[in-house]
Amino acid sequence: MKKLGNKIIKIEDVNIESLAIKLRFSDRSGGWISLEHLFEKPKGLTAEILKGGMFDKCFLEMGALAWPNGFELCPDALRLWFEMQHHFAKRKAA
Repeated sequence: MKKLGNKIIKIEDVNIESLAIKLRFSDRSGGWISLEHLFEKPKGLTAEILKGGMFDKCFLEMGALAWPNGFELCPDALRLWFEMQHHFAKRKAA
């Protein structure tokens, strides 16, 4: 497992239809991260993001992924999801 303390340094792209965001981390690794699991049954702040058409309004706040309504995602959790998604994608392709 990677050490904690990751920071996101850049949002490279956003795909509203697939609920995915392309991110770059401070160690220069990165790529597409699906957030579908957070938005498939939206409640509270995630429902606000979808209903308000804010998914593509994400921005970086002190190295974390944030939205205008106050919803934030920890970069360490995003890094873990990124690694898990890409690990399973590689295994599925093999």
